[in-house]
Amino acid sequence: GERAYLLSELKSSEAVLLTSIKGLTSAQWTFKPSPDAWSIQECAEHLIMAEDLIFGEAQKTMQTPAVARRSNATSEGDRQVVAQMEDRSKKVKTPKILQPTGRFPTPESAAQEFRLRRGKTIAYVKTTDDPLRIHVGDGPSGSPADVYQFLLELAAHSARHTAQIRQVKSITGYPSS
Repeated sequence: GERAYLLSELKSSEAVLLTSIKGLTSAQWTFKPSPDAWSIQECAEHLIMAEDLIFGEAQKTMQTPAVARRSNATSEGDRQVVAQMEDRSKKVKTPKILQPTGRFPTPESAAQEFRLRRGKTIAYVKTTDDPLRIHVGDGPSGSPADVYQFLLELAAHSARHTAQIRQVKSITGYPSS
């Protein structure tokens, strides 16, 4: 059940992101609601870069000594981890390594790269026998998390920024084409 839930979160957040950037014009892709707000291009690049970083941190955490299963390693605890990451009311300062620099000039190039990176994450989740619940580290949100929750946060991080993309599209001045 846990693996099915994680795969569902990874696949659905991927599909929603890819749908949100499909067919955008160059003007829509690069539109910035304000000088200090990210464009859709920047949101997508951030997600692409975060995919490998978060997955890599999860893999490093697998190398830590095993511990007892955490008390919040339950379906309810997992839903709370997802809700916390998706909550956009709490702004987070992006680490320099994940700040966008214009690496993906088109929605198509970003979609191709995101599919590739998320595909690796999904393949790992589908095939691993690693004990994801008994290796704990500081998760992407900064709170202690087991590796399973790291990967849930990775999916929820995509959902968080896809919500940001929807917000950009709703702003007055967003190009109609």
